[in-house]
Amino acid sequence: MRSRMIGKNESMKNKWMAFFLSLFIPGTGQLYLGERIKAVTMLCITAGLAVALATSRSRINFLFLSPICLFVMIPAATDAFQTASGEPRTFTSDSIPYVLFMLFAVGPFAVPLLWLSPKFSGTSKIILTALVIVIAIGAILFLKEVSSMMSAYLE
Repeated sequence: MRSRMIGKNESMKNKWMAFFLSLFIPGTGQLYLGERIKAVTMLCITAGLAVALATSRSRINFLFLSPICLFVMIPAATDAFQTASGEPRTFTSDSIPYVLFMLFAVGPFAVPLLWLSPKFSGTSKIILTALVIVIAIGAILFLKEVSSMMSAYLE
């Protein structure tokens, strides 16, 4: 019953509006469609990337972060379009490969997607969350060191 109601409400929304909203600011298309949990998840990922890009003082960090933005924007826009069209969704938390890909691509920003997924056990969610956090901290320290070395080299 609830899925029929959501389907009716979604069909009243403009699929192109949802697409472009999520393309420019991932999560806003989902918010437009009334998918609050998914919208908050995407907006948190977007906010984290925006802060990381805004505070990046090195071109190297910018080069590493920019492709990650595409890994968020394209799935968010596709999901919003498919949802508004009533089509089956390509990118969902029900897809184990997609969740793992997002954890690899955007790190801790995709942890809410992991915790929303019914495909992972509680133990695997805890282990994957800890692993992603450790890898993210290691990557940040590594990039900081590489950035310092490159800055010193370029001066």
